Amino acid sequence: MKIMVWCAARGGMRSVVEAYERDGFLEKEDVRLVASYVDGNFLTKQAVLLRALIVYLWLLATRRVELVHAHSAMRGSFWRKGLFTSIARVFGIPVVLHLHGSEMKPFYESQRPFLRRLIRHHLEKATRVIVLSESWREFVGGIAPAARIVVVPNYVIVPPSADPQLRRPHDLLFLGLIGPRKGTFDLIPAFASIAQDHPDARLVIGGNGQIEAADKLLRDLSMEDRVILAGWVDGQKKEALLETSGIYILPSYNEGLPMSVLEAMAAGVAVITTRVGGIPELITDGVDGLLVDAGDKEGLASAIFALLSDEGLRMRLAQAGRMRVENHYSDRVILPLLHRIYEDASGVRKRKGASRRTLENRS
Repeated sequence: MKIMVWCAARGGMRSVVEAYERDGFLEKEDVRLVASYVDGNFLTKQAVLLRALIVYLWLLATRRVELVHAHSAMRGSFWRKGLFTSIARVFGIPVVLHLHGSEMKPFYESQRPFLRRLIRHHLEKATRVIVLSESWREFVGGIAPAARIVVVPNYVIVPPSADPQLRRPHDLLFLGLIGPRKGTFDLIPAFASIAQDHPDARLVIGGNGQIEAADKLLRDLSMEDRVILAGWVDGQKKEALLETSGIYILPSYNEGLPMSVLEAMAAGVAVITTRVGGIPELITDGVDGLLVDAGDKEGLASAIFALLSDEGLRMRLAQAGRMRVENHYSDRVILPLLHRIYEDASGVRKRKGASRRTLENRS
């Protein structure tokens, strides 16, 4: 069996692991999930971590574990997964460390020299380090030259084409954590600046986070009737929004490779997002989406105005984006790659064992 240590709190990392489960990857690879973090108060989080460590140690001590796959973000997530992967190495079990953290660069740069060395240690001691894009490969390789890095983008299942009659071209959609990092407080004033020129346009913001601050900003800009704060959306509600929206917007300041952008492109929604993380590797500006600089409210407003004003452009970007995801970021492309990484990483232990047996025989 194999163990996957993950974060069960709402967000992109959970979406990735839930997709592995939904699409049969976990069952095929005989993977046991161990959640080390959940949404909740401090005591709840500590209780979940303690239980995860107990279950994890019991599995390592009583089962034949071939591989540990740990999904990590930055800050506390990285140190928690460092604990789990260090324990695995004590047991001689190969480790795949899967980096999702959109703010990994500032996290690393803010650490003291000792902690930077510890970060490098965890990266270089992993059997394989999975990153989401080539730009992240360069960054991780720069801080941990001996790390064995592989690029495995996030993936989605491309759904059947939605009924074009359901699509509302002037409906804009944002999904994610409401707050500065995701650019929510850039999006609202950018939309407000062009709303008068497009009276039929509306913006739906789906997500948790700083909802009260977003509501206050809407009232300050008199946008309460044009912008809907829908709360956290997933499942069928999210699918319905992706089927009916005309434009998806994610003006983030930091990203790895956002699941929400992949999902929007796969659903045939034209995307506006920012030149951060692995996004420029996914989207070519003006070909399969529109890219703006993070924090550029005027550029963001111009991009929104362009897609609301030019139906042909919106449809071309939507079609090209869907094709881009289908050919390069779909389950049929990415899951076989992950299977090969598991086989290769698990084989490291077998090869070491075979080498030891050969030396013993010779002696």
